[in-house]
Amino acid sequence: MTSLRLGLRLAVTPAARVRTALLALAAALGSSILLVTLAAGHHQLATATSYQAEMPRLVLVVVSAIGLPCTVLVATVARLAASVRDRRLANLRLIGLTPNQTRLVGTGEAGGAALTGVVLGWIGFWLVRPLLLGHAPAGAAWGEFFAPSIAGQVLVVIGIPTVAIIASVLPTRAQVGDALAVSRRADRRPPGWWRLLPLAAGVATCFTIVARGAADDSDISGLRVACLFAGVGLTAVGMLVVMPVLVRLLTRLVTNRALGPAQRIAVRRLEAQPAGVARIIAALLIGLFLATGARFVLVAFQSTPQYVTQARDLERGQRVTVLAQQDEAPEVATRVAGIDGVRDVVDLPTLGVSHTGVSAIVATCAELALLDSGLQGCRDGEAMWLGDDQSDFLTEYSPGAVRHGMVTWSTSSDDESASGAPVVRLPLDLATMSPGDGQQASSEALAPLYATVIIPPALAGQLPAHTQHTLLVTGGPGRDLGPRLAQAGFQVDSYAGGYEDYDFVATMRSVIWMVAGIVLGVGLLALTVSAIDRAVQRRKEVVALQLVGLGRGVIRRAQALETAVPVVAGAVLAVALGALAGATYLTLDESVAVPWEQTVVLAAVAVLGGLVVTAVSVLACAPRLRPEEIRAE
Repeated sequence: MTSLRLGLRLAVTPAARVRTALLALAAALGSSILLVTLAAGHHQLATATSYQAEMPRLVLVVVSAIGLPCTVLVATVARLAASVRDRRLANLRLIGLTPNQTRLVGTGEAGGAALTGVVLGWIGFWLVRPLLLGHAPAGAAWGEFFAPSIAGQVLVVIGIPTVAIIASVLPTRAQVGDALAVSRRADRRPPGWWRLLPLAAGVATCFTIVARGAADDSDISGLRVACLFAGVGLTAVGMLVVMPVLVRLLTRLVTNRALGPAQRIAVRRLEAQPAGVARIIAALLIGLFLATGARFVLVAFQSTPQYVTQARDLERGQRVTVLAQQDEAPEVATRVAGIDGVRDVVDLPTLGVSHTGVSAIVATCAELALLDSGLQGCRDGEAMWLGDDQSDFLTEYSPGAVRHGMVTWSTSSDDESASGAPVVRLPLDLATMSPGDGQQASSEALAPLYATVIIPPALAGQLPAHTQHTLLVTGGPGRDLGPRLAQAGFQVDSYAGGYEDYDFVATMRSVIWMVAGIVLGVGLLALTVSAIDRAVQRRKEVVALQLVGLGRGVIRRAQALETAVPVVAGAVLAVALGALAGATYLTLDESVAVPWEQTVVLAAVAVLGGLVVTAVSVLACAPRLRPEEIRAE
């Protein structure tokens, strides 16, 4: 208890009050963010009506993605003025305190501040909670389930002070010789080259997966998925571990070059504390890595046919199919056209190839233009494939459907196979029309009518009386057209699944951007606090430099270079590695395009934010000389 009380007293001394207040603030901020995240996750688990199997994994990923930067923030702030604390604890060790007593002193100093901050954060969450109940990512009110579980609250209250204590106590020197070296400010050993190994292994694994190319569903083996997660995990860990080596390597490359005073000072400072530089930008690197990789994952979900179709209904205009037999199709079309909200009704006879699921519609180019004005290359009087040529599918999966290079198209039954009377025989090799720029590929261009071949009425001839007709009904943006037609008594065939896929991806998109904003904000906050603290900590050094004749402008340029170089290099590295991890993930789906432009924009924003932090730290690094500071020096 004596050692703990000594640590608490040291935490409130004039020299440590600012650092203690910053640690309490970081703990309060981290705990409140984590409590909000846990409450949101509890709400999603309790109220999810779709994707129940995926929701626990999604919540775990979100909590981990936010929890890691918050943990790094607390650990970073707990190590502020690390050299001052290490020397003080080393001096206590030299005057006779045992290693355990020295650790208890550090525990009292860091643990008391962190616990105070966590309690303030917990109280702040419950005070702010009523204001958050009406602001869910999906747009609806959170409701009564917006509250973290008891276990989650206990984990936050215990975990954050534990992180602060570990960050403060672990570096404490147990041996007297080590403590003496720290007290004398002896040079520490440079970071070992072994730090390159995790990053090299992760990057090599990711590049190997990418080099193999995209996989279809049948080629995604358990080994491939395991290698994917192993490569991404090693890349993330290696990014953090390798930063001291990269800083040290950078300083070695420029040490022997002709440098000005500001550059020389910045290089010497980076060379003296490469691990410290890596520590203060760790939260920012984690945030950039996660934000970049999450964007790639979001692109994969937004590229699914279900999402594309439902997004088109909600953003551009609805499409609903109504089924009818040939003899009743004109009457049904007339009745459907009279429903409120209906724009156009296109009557499309439907044919198919037996036992393949491949379908065709009998339509003119003018009717196709009503369905989608982006369709390109249509020629009246000629049968055509829509989008990618599907002849390989017919010859590989149903060779019996092809006879002497010809395919028989028959009247469609209610199931996905065609088992009716033959209607027309067409060559296997047909011309191809394009869905158009910005449109989904292949038959999805006309979804929910999944037709792959367009047959002109002249080639189809007189259709049998039992031919199934599909009335493609179009309306304005929204999600109400299908239910309205069903309530009117029509046989609607395309809205039974609702818009669960769109809602799930929309919620995921909101959560990803919220998480990205939080982790990047936390990372920039940790960087700002650390940069300002290091500038204030070096005030005595700055006074000495000014006394020997260096101007304040030189000192500020040195501070700017010392902060900007690792921030810019680290941001570019984190975004590049996050893009590599995301591209590796996208190899699981060969149809998804990599969002390189958005990745470049994210990197530019990160670099700009780092430069703003650099400018803020420069303001505190070179104060005007005062008599008391000159006397102290």
